[in-house]
Amino acid sequence: MKKRSFLSHGSINITVDNDVIIIDIGGPCNTEFFERMAEQLALIRPQVNINNYTGLVILRNEALATPEAMAYFTGYLKTVQVRAVAINLQYADTPSITQDMCKKAYTESGVRHQFFFDNLSATIWLRDCMAVAE
Repeated sequence: MKKRSFLSHGSINITVDNDVIIIDIGGPCNTEFFERMAEQLALIRPQVNINNYTGLVILRNEALATPEAMAYFTGYLKTVQVRAVAINLQYADTPSITQDMCKKAYTESGVRHQFFFDNLSATIWLRDCMAVAE
């Protein structure tokens, strides 16, 4: 049976600032969204030091996803070699639910992560993570 394909739900804007990939996401998100995000991030990789980069994820609105979408995302996280990810919940409609959902994905994938409510603190933490030799 052919897999049904849906339109991507959610918005994304990706930028790079000195080896910090900034991913600004508006939800809710489905599996197709995460597939599109993975494609966009693959195009960004040549712009960063693949051995020492971090990610700042800014979540906006109802930044939730279906269990199927989160399973895809968790699998994707297992394939990246990001040093650390900071998740800014400042703009999320339901920060505690969003944090629980994200924490599960990042923990299961083994990606170092921390939650914040502003970009400045998140960026400082990411720069500290990049400064420590592994």
